[in-house]
Amino acid sequence: MESNSYNSETLKIVRDYMGLSQTSFAEKLGISQAVISKIEKGQKVLEADIVGKCSDYFNEFFFKKNIDAPNQKLFYRKLVSTPKSTLNLFEARLNLISMALKEVLEIVDLPENKIPKLDAEDFNLNFEEIATTIRLELGLNGSPIKNIVNLLEKNGVIIHFFDYSFISPENRKFDGVSFYIEGTPVMLINNKIPNSRKVFTIAHELFHLIAHFDNIISINRDIEDEANKFASAFLAPEKEIRDSFKRLTFDKLCDLKSQWKLSIAALLYRAKDIGSISSDTYRVWVTKLAKYRKKEPYEFELDNTQLLRQTFELITKEKNNFFYDLGYKDNVVNELFNTVITTPNKKKIETKLRIVI
Repeated sequence: MESNSYNSETLKIVRDYMGLSQTSFAEKLGISQAVISKIEKGQKVLEADIVGKCSDYFNEFFFKKNIDAPNQKLFYRKLVSTPKSTLNLFEARLNLISMALKEVLEIVDLPENKIPKLDAEDFNLNFEEIATTIRLELGLNGSPIKNIVNLLEKNGVIIHFFDYSFISPENRKFDGVSFYIEGTPVMLINNKIPNSRKVFTIAHELFHLIAHFDNIISINRDIEDEANKFASAFLAPEKEIRDSFKRLTFDKLCDLKSQWKLSIAALLYRAKDIGSISSDTYRVWVTKLAKYRKKEPYEFELDNTQLLRQTFELITKEKNNFFYDLGYKDNVVNELFNTVITTPNKKKIETKLRIVI
């Protein structure tokens, strides 16, 4: 692609970001649907007049970018029944976030990625053993993990608490996604779900990063169930938590929730899974607590992410027009990164920066 030419692939990202069909997008731009189709297929050159009509969201620098999407082997939680149009909305934002993070990685030295990878079949799909192995790799004993966000950020994972309200008004139909950008693990976690669900989702996504990206997975394996089993064992090791399930009361469950950073529902499932309570007792508890299914009591505080926030603060101080050079207008920046950044940066950068967590 010549330096003064526009990349036709960018137009589909813009259209998907806006949530429009080719027909609706064409009407908005005042051109025919056939023209949009040909541009997106690479059969027609993207012209400057069309680029100019998209200027509410992106400047012309964006349309000259090469689209280097992240590893598209992605794992979505709770998006199975989501319409294709909504998935397009999500994937456009994923591409935009990924493009920004790729630029970030060229500017800033983040903590080294120390997240191990393994093949679950080497452990005969024993998720208790896998969880113990990963805890040891990360320098943990059997105690509760007080701050899973800080733990993973120190080990090189970018965690972004992201606003998924474009998927649903309640913003709770989607928990998270994980992927790699040039070897750096990334998680986008729904910033509106309860903190106990955030913690479980982070542990769930951790297993995808560890076991599901570099390995061939047979079709008879349920990778979502695997990630759930790992998350449960990783957050609440059987040996350490088993005795805590004796003589369960509601107050005791609330105390355990605060201690282990797991929802009451997840604790009860864990108790059943390791045989501390019977299936009948589990069902009794589920019935008792049905009124809390949508909103549990005694939600604990969870520290916000620091790695991405500090990274953007550093860039904000040092680099001139970072997002402008990417081609993102302020409204796009605010939607993608409003939980970690408030204003685009204004200064110039000369050397690579380093983040210490």
